Parts: sequence; structure tokens; C-alpha cells
Amino acid sequence: MSSQFKLGLGFWVLSSICFTVQSKCSRGCDLAFGSYYVWPQSNLTFIAEVSNESINDILSYNREIPNQDSVQSYTRIYIPFSCDCINGEFLGHVFRYNVRSGDTYIRVAEKYYANLTTADWVARFNSYDPNRIPDTNATLNVTVNCSCGDSRVSKEYGLFVTYPLRPNETLESIVAQTNLTADVIMSYNPNSNFRAGSGLIYIPGKGLSTGAIAGVSVACIVVVLSLGGCLYFGIYKNKKVQNTVMVSTAPVGQSRHAAHASGGPEAAGSTGFAGASPRLTGITVDKSVEFSYEELAKATKDFSIANKIGQGGFGAVYYAELRGEKAAIKKMDMQASREFLAELKEVFDCPLVCVVC
Repeated sequence: MSSQFKLGLGFWVLSSICFTVQSKCSRGCDLAFGSYYVWPQSNLTFIAEVSNESINDILSYNREIPNQDSVQSYTRIYIPFSCDCINGEFLGHVFRYNVRSGDTYIRVAEKYYANLTTADWVARFNSYDPNRIPDTNATLNVTVNCSCGDSRVSKEYGLFVTYPLRPNETLESIVAQTNLTADVIMSYNPNSNFRAGSGLIYIPGKGLSTGAIAGVSVACIVVVLSLGGCLYFGIYKNKKVQNTVMVSTAPVGQSRHAAHASGGPEAAGSTGFAGASPRLTGITVDKSVEFSYEELAKATKDFSIANKIGQGGFGAVYYAELRGEKAAIKKMDMQASREFLAELKEVFDCPLVCVVC
């Protein structure tokens, strides 16, 4: 990391910054979100550029957007990013922004990054004089604070949204949007003034609707294939599996094995991200072995963007190491599950693990 990121000792206290920066950290988390307020004349091409994400990735978390050429102004969308422990000092993410002619720290922070940061916070991590930012051929480090939760408050929530407060918003209006209780929101933002009309708060992702962030939501089908083609479990491996997972009543053969996950997040149409979620009844195929959803989530680091290796017709594909095997886990919406499994049974000519959550 460049010298522009080096921080002084201790905890930065900036009077002009209206949000809290955690004083110390040991690690970050693979996925967090920023609530981006779409300003007039902006579009997904620009938002993707400043967030260093692809349009398709942004759309996958914002299914209410009809197409990439149409995004409604004065609404919020969610941009994904990793929440990193920066120099052991605080949790944040550094976006790389290519300057335009006439840019100022204020314009970049308040307009282009929709108040996800402040001009002072941008200036803190850049060496340019605020009045002498180059017009071209320069890049700014735009630092946005984020949260990975606090186990001392609750272990139920691990995915958080950095949410810039806007004028006329209140705790009550945020509660209505998120389906969370006021107590939960306040527990993660104990020093926040929810009527200030500015500043950041952190909202647990479980409270967001599945329509808002579909990429990490709920009822899915996960298909696990080895990166070499199909994942083969021999008789010896099946004996080891029997010691740790439930095996169906059908005999375990030497090929064409399928696994059925016994749990997963909440069903589509529920309140959103899963924490300690109820188990769902899955779709089984012959000769099934059960994997827990928690095991699959752990193998893919909670289906993190960093582990995403592709996008197919039935859903996103994630790299994982599952019980010593390098694997690709495919996660899809429940609505496509039955059609997929019907096709899967017909083409079950190679050893394959199908996991349904």
C-alpha cells in the first residue's frame, strides 16, 4: 500500500466527519455494501466505474433495476465491495477514482460517491492539495468506512450496509425500510443522530429485502462440480463421509453420487439475508448425502465475491475447497431448481455432487 495510506498512531478524531471510524481491527470481511443514492444524470456505467465493479455485478444485487440502461434517480442502489482492515486501524474500502477536469474533493465525496465518504476523509488519503487536484491522468484514493459487525452486540449479523443518512430521514423511516427493529439498528450505531440528515450508519444486511440484494439472498440451489470436471467420491471417501454426514437410505454406489444440503437461508420473499435461519425442505435426487448450508457457506467464505469464478444460466459459480476437494459451487434461485434437477437426472452420466439449499 502506498504512503498515502499510512496513518498516524491511535485513533483519528476528525471534527468534520460525522461518522464513527473503528479504532482498531485485526481483519475485515469479504463482502459489504454501500447504499448509493442515485443522483440526476448519473447512470449505471458511471456508478460501475466509480465503484470499480461491473454493471452485471451491480445488477445482480439490485434486481429491481429493469435493465442496465435504466436506473431511477433519487433512489438507492447497493454496491458491493470488500470491507478491509486498513493498516490495522479501521475497517474500510479504498476505491480508485480517475479524476475528471474540475474535480474537487467535495464533488468526488458528496456527488460521485453519494456521501459514502466526506471531502476531509478523501483528502486524508491523498497527497494532492485540495485546490490543485490534477485535471487529468491522476487517480484518487476514495476511502469508505464499513462494518463487519460486532460479536459483542450479536453474532447473528455478519453482512452490513454502509448507509449515508439523508435529510428528513429518521430512525423510524429506516426501520420501515429495513424490516429491522429500532433496537437492532441503534445497537450497531449507539452514537448516531438519526435526525442529523448526514453521516453514516451501518445496517445489518439481514434486514434488507431480497429484491434489493438478490445476489446473496436466500433459497437457492447449489451444484458442486470439481474443477476438473465432475467430483468423484470413491468407496473409501464415502465411508469417511458417513462418519460426519447423514446418508440417504439408498445404497452408496461407486458413481453418480448426489448430495443434498439440509439447510439454508430464508426463502425468497422473506426479509432478506440469513443469519441463523430456519432450514428448508430441499429437493432430493437418488443416492444423496447431506451437506449443511453452513459447511457450504464456510467453503465459499459465505459465497463471497472474491470466490466468485463465473456466472451461468442457472446462477453464480463460486470456488471452494469442500472436504479436501477443489470444487465449484453453483448457487441459484429456487424458481430454477426443479427444472435444473429434472435436467440433471437425465444427464447424470458423470460423478457429480448436487447440493440443494
